Amino acid sequence: MMQNDILDSLEDLGYQGPLLSEDEFEAAIEGGSKSVEYTKVVEWLATDLCAFCKIKDAVHAIQSADDSDNFLLELSGCLREFGCPYQDLVDGPLQKRLASRQNKLQLLDYLATELQAVRLTAIYQPSVFSNTMEVEESPATMNENEKAASLKLICINLGLPKPPANITAFQLFSKIEGKIKELISKHPIDKPLLKARLSEKQWDKIMSMNTMLTVEYTIRREMLLKRLDVTVKSFMWSDKAKKNENKIASVYQPIRRQLTSKPKIIEADVLAAREDLTRLEKTSSGAAREKTKCAINKVLMGRVPDRGGRVFEMAPPPPEMPSFKQRQAAPQGQRPQSSRGGGRVQGSWQSGGDSSTQPQSAKGGWQKGGGGYNQTGEHHQGSYDQSGQYGGQRGQRGGSRGRGSRGQRY
Repeated sequence: MMQNDILDSLEDLGYQGPLLSEDEFEAAIEGGSKSVEYTKVVEWLATDLCAFCKIKDAVHAIQSADDSDNFLLELSGCLREFGCPYQDLVDGPLQKRLASRQNKLQLLDYLATELQAVRLTAIYQPSVFSNTMEVEESPATMNENEKAASLKLICINLGLPKPPANITAFQLFSKIEGKIKELISKHPIDKPLLKARLSEKQWDKIMSMNTMLTVEYTIRREMLLKRLDVTVKSFMWSDKAKKNENKIASVYQPIRRQLTSKPKIIEADVLAAREDLTRLEKTSSGAAREKTKCAINKVLMGRVPDRGGRVFEMAPPPPEMPSFKQRQAAPQGQRPQSSRGGGRVQGSWQSGGDSSTQPQSAKGGWQKGGGGYNQTGEHHQGSYDQSGQYGGQRGQRGGSRGRGSRGQRY
């Protein structure tokens, strides 16, 4: 089975990751381009191949499933550089290239076998990679090579001939200094922005500040590059773009690889800074527009529908709750009306409580009797007799209001 061959190849190549376990391998194959471990093993194989073949394209493993589209774009560029013969891996929509299990296994098998081939070729035929392979160097040797390369570039840019092998450092820098003074006299430049000599402690502070700013602006550039990738990714959603994914990737990827997240500002730029940095020009100035203008700036847009959105023309929304008002007090001197009803009322304040002088609705309870107050304010409780006359007994408590009792009908 291809799965067993791939596991054997990974083990022979020195892979030490978790995919050597069959269960982990199955889970990674199931996830495909959205599996972190699957993309990590692809990155590991592709990185070694790029180093042998000196290919600048690189494949980076995803951090989350949302990065799968960027991974597929980078993988497409690398496979094109490798000359991958499998059309299912290099042609067609990006999302469908690793959709099937067969294609996922085919990708790992292709990368593993290619890496095995180049390693064997490097052992038995090293001349093939003599012009492409990079020799590993110690940090000290790399530092010396960087200094030698910088001095070589200085001599080339100043037009100095190749220095002899027995020249001393003092003689070399004296020639460089003299040549620089000669060029400055012919082509005057602004005065340096830094006019004082800095001590070693001050240079250490500048280096630490540059490190902090590099970290800060690296994060900012990564954010801008991420927004660029997301914008290009959104363009790929259209049906027209899906048919031209290869063309878009071939144009976009070379430009995208030139955009790095780490700034190239070093401490030496402090010495190279001139006073013209203090003169700020507007981006709309004539000198700046000479370098930034393009043909699209001459295109004039026609009239477009008014989309509104002006706040000062919009009416405020109605309030969700009515405005608060204080409770109004009842008028003074007015007796509150009772809510009781039912046709039965208390005795009136008329003299003697005679029901014959009251309206029928105000009599003391259905013409059967009702207590009332007399002129002396004493309370009587009485009933009607057979003749219909009212009589009553003097109450024990005076000056209080009583409720009439019902009489009996004869």
